[in-house]
Amino acid sequence: MKRKINILLIGIFCIGLSGCYESVVRFWNNDGWEPPPAKKKAKKECFEELESIPEPQNKSPGSKEMQDWLGNVYIPARNECLRRKGY
Repeated sequence: MKRKINILLIGIFCIGLSGCYESVVRFWNNDGWEPPPAKKKAKKECFEELESIPEPQNKSPGSKEMQDWLGNVYIPARNECLRRKGY
């Protein structure tokens, strides 16, 4: 019985750590939970600037067209915009 309880506690501990991992990495890489106000403003400006880019006809999330459009058009344009703004 004691062994089953230990296995259960170790399992709960591992699941808890795996659930927190992404949050800890995001906190570590972004200097906190919330991005600085200047970066937040730059992202908003870039989002508004990139709304004019035409989207693919098949807009369903996960479709091959949408994934190709995101990888080849939108994300490089967003990264370029943020680089121009100093991020």
